[in-house]
Amino acid sequence: MPAELTKNELLVSGRFAKICGVNKQTLLYYEKLGLFPPCYRDETGRRYYSTEQIDTFHVILALRKIMSLTELKRYIQTRKTEYFLELFDHSIRNLTDQISHLEKSRDMMQKKVELVQEVRDIDTSIIYIQHCPREYLKVSSNTRDASVGPGTLSALGVIIQYRVEHDLCLGRAIGGILPSAWLEGSQTTRHQYYYSELAPDAPPAEAFIKAEGNYMIYYHRGDYHTTYLSYPKLLAYAKQNHFKLGPYVYEESLVDETVELNPEHYITKISVPFVASRAEWPEAEGS
Repeated sequence: MPAELTKNELLVSGRFAKICGVNKQTLLYYEKLGLFPPCYRDETGRRYYSTEQIDTFHVILALRKIMSLTELKRYIQTRKTEYFLELFDHSIRNLTDQISHLEKSRDMMQKKVELVQEVRDIDTSIIYIQHCPREYLKVSSNTRDASVGPGTLSALGVIIQYRVEHDLCLGRAIGGILPSAWLEGSQTTRHQYYYSELAPDAPPAEAFIKAEGNYMIYYHRGDYHTTYLSYPKLLAYAKQNHFKLGPYVYEESLVDETVELNPEHYITKISVPFVASRAEWPEAEGS
């Protein structure tokens, strides 16, 4: 028993646990880990704690969530100013990195939610006209370039790996780009490039520019491998309104296998840039 205390000034384990908002088993668990022994045990083995241990116990509970057991044991058993500063500085840096990662994941998930909500009140039977801002994308190699490997799989693999490396998998889905000339008479969905949102810290030189301008927007319902079934409708609308199509068409899955089990409920956003037939394109697209 601490010399400065009497038994009447100590708290039995049940009372101490109640004050700390935990149960006795938690105290036993942390004692077993070697993190928080009682300050006194009598001849019968009964455990006693001092009021001074209350704050220490709550600090341990908080640190256990952010430190390894090894780090926490060393801190508890050492408790010297220099080690305290070293350990807490290290933990602050780790927490800062974790917060940054969590904020990034939250922002991506929020964007995904917004994209899915975008289609909830959409009429998938009509074509929308929308002015879209410039976008910067990460684009794969040309799927038709045999020199880079087995075409589509190689190009798609590059984008998948990019998304993994930059923690982008919770955000927008992988999109596809095809030349507008491929819309005519297509009997299958083919993409010349695959794309992803660009990592926030990516240098501008890595970006493919999706130009600002007016777009025909059509929301294709069904498996995203069947988007070609919507191409005749887009071409007919463009011809009827004397639109001159841009060089590329963009497809992006909004409701896909991560959202819906049934492919019949998938929604793919098809974006086709256009200008009036006599107008000139203001800028070239691409990197």
